[in-house]
Amino acid sequence: MKRVLGLLAGLVLAAIVGVVSVRAEGSGEIVGRLRPATTGSALPSGLVLQLDGFRQTDRLPTSETAVRADGAFVFSDVAAGAEYAYLISFESEGVRYSSDIVQVAAGEATAVEIDVFAVTDTDPGIRFQSLTRLLRRQTADTLSVVEVAEVHVPGDRAYLPVQQPGSPPPLRFGVPDGAFNLQPVAGFGPGDAVIGGPGFAVFAGLQPGVTTMVYGYQLALDGGTVAFDWAPALNTDIAILLVETGPLTTTVTGLEARGDDAFGGTRVLRWQKNGVAARQSFGVRIADTSLPGIVRTLRATTADRWAIFAAVPALVAGLLLVIWRRGWRRGPATEPVARAVELLAELRALDVSNDSDAPERRDATKQALLALLERRPDVLGDLRRSGRSSRETSRDGA
Repeated sequence: MKRVLGLLAGLVLAAIVGVVSVRAEGSGEIVGRLRPATTGSALPSGLVLQLDGFRQTDRLPTSETAVRADGAFVFSDVAAGAEYAYLISFESEGVRYSSDIVQVAAGEATAVEIDVFAVTDTDPGIRFQSLTRLLRRQTADTLSVVEVAEVHVPGDRAYLPVQQPGSPPPLRFGVPDGAFNLQPVAGFGPGDAVIGGPGFAVFAGLQPGVTTMVYGYQLALDGGTVAFDWAPALNTDIAILLVETGPLTTTVTGLEARGDDAFGGTRVLRWQKNGVAARQSFGVRIADTSLPGIVRTLRATTADRWAIFAAVPALVAGLLLVIWRRGWRRGPATEPVARAVELLAELRALDVSNDSDAPERRDATKQALLALLERRPDVLGDLRRSGRSSRETSRDGA
């Protein structure tokens, strides 16, 4: 895992575990080096690395170390053994980095190398490699929406979006007017986003390659219907709209109908378009037919305003580490939150994979994630509540 899903949109290690003290049977070292990955660049000075460790599902105290001028660093006296796992993370010029999962053998030094990119605030030509919007009936008055955006940054420099006077935000996500309860899931955090528009702009630093961003929100059905225009803010390789079948009837203009599809046990209709230009607009109208009109006239619709950003913590990589230690990567997870983050880990690995079948596997993994979130929209709330508990635990520990 060489990219950090910033966020999420992220999740923090302490979201699901508490800090504990443990006695190791042996110890070793983590000996590493940061490498400048941009041609002609040098490492920033004064970098400080954090080492988060876990013994099975118990979190160890976080330790820090400074990086030498040549990029070398050492974590000494690290508890060793198969039951321990570690993650190194740090921030450089507004971009978050993390190592792969590290394990240490007693009496040995484990080598770690992490690429660090020079940063530019000049848009190198970012685009959406794919943009998927999934709508599902949550109640007779509410739709649950999950969006997955794969943002591609070309070149060998990390990109830090900056608001330029008189110009729209460079990385903006439009949402339907009246959306509420916006919750980042992966790729950025509440502190990286500014709401307005309707929609929101993200200012998290992005490493070169593909970053997967996931977020959810809800839409109120006014009299059982909602209509909106969908206009991706960036050039998009492929835009996909998925709508649950059943009581929902959908009319779409500008996208090509692809017929029935399936996500888990849910049937959906699929529309898509390849090669979408920035701000090209598609029309969508959805009606819920589960209630007679006379019944709807007696019902109040849900609130049509944005909720405050859920304070979901930023370091999803740590939670992925815990899941890996619990063995959830070896088979389907029974806990929905765990399964969601497991799928995010798979997406991250496929983002940097050079395998010929990586695009197909990425699409299948993304569909599985969407299927889970549309079946269990409460997962987003669970992540939010976990984040709140994490911050309280951190304050108590301080």
